[in-house]
Amino acid sequence: MAMTTRSLNLALLSFTLLALGATPARATLFSLAVSGTITSNSSGDSTIPIGTPWSFELTYDTAAPDLDFELTTSPDPTFGRFKNTSAPPALTFFHYQAGSYEVTLDDPADFGTFSNMIITFTSVNAIDINIDAPTLFPQLAGGPVSFHADFNAFSTAPIFTSDALPTNTALGPESFDQSTVTLLPAAGVVSSNSLTSLSITPIPEPSTAALVAVGLLVLPVLARRATRRPAHS
Repeated sequence: MAMTTRSLNLALLSFTLLALGATPARATLFSLAVSGTITSNSSGDSTIPIGTPWSFELTYDTAAPDLDFELTTSPDPTFGRFKNTSAPPALTFFHYQAGSYEVTLDDPADFGTFSNMIITFTSVNAIDINIDAPTLFPQLAGGPVSFHADFNAFSTAPIFTSDALPTNTALGPESFDQSTVTLLPAAGVVSSNSLTSLSITPIPEPSTAALVAVGLLVLPVLARRATRRPAHS
C-alpha cells in the first residue's frame, strides 16, 4: 500500500506540473528593448563617441497603479504616470550599454525617486522614460548621469488604446514619428534620435516557471526513492 501511495503522489505531482506548464499565466511583466546609434555628444566626455551603437532594455509591471492623480489631483484617462513608490513597483529591471559604458539596475529598489514611465494618450501617443540612479550609473563629464527616452507618435497615432503601460507587441521603430534616447551627464547630453530596433515583449510569470522547473528536478528524486524502497504488505 505504501508503494501505491507514493506512486499516486508522483502521478498527482506530475499532473500538476503539466497543468501549470500547459496553462500560461497572465503576464504582467513586459520588456521594452530598443537599440540605435549615438548621434550627438555635447558632454565633452569622449567615453561614448558619435556613431557608437547603444541598446537598452526596461522591464515594467503593467499591474503597477497609475499615479497621475499625484499631479492632476484626479485621475486623467489621457495621462499615465507609473513609478516605484507604490506596490507593485512599475520598474523592475534596466540595462543600458553604449560601447564600454554600461549600467544595470536589477532590483526595483535601485530606481530612484524620480524614476518613472509616463504614457500620453491624446492626439499624440507617447512613452516617456526617466531613470534616476546616480550611484549606479558610471559618471560622465566628471559627474552623475541620469537617463531619459521619449517615443512620440503624431501622424501614426493612435497606437495605444489607453494611458496604461504598453502591451502591444506589434509596435516597432516605425510606430513612432520622433524618438530620442539620451544620457544626461553633469554637462551636455549624449543622445540619439536614430533607432535600429524597438520591441515590446511579455515576460512569463517567474513564479510559475520556477515552480515547474523545481518540480521537474524533484520528480526524478522522488521516483528513485519510490523504486528503491521495498513494498510492504
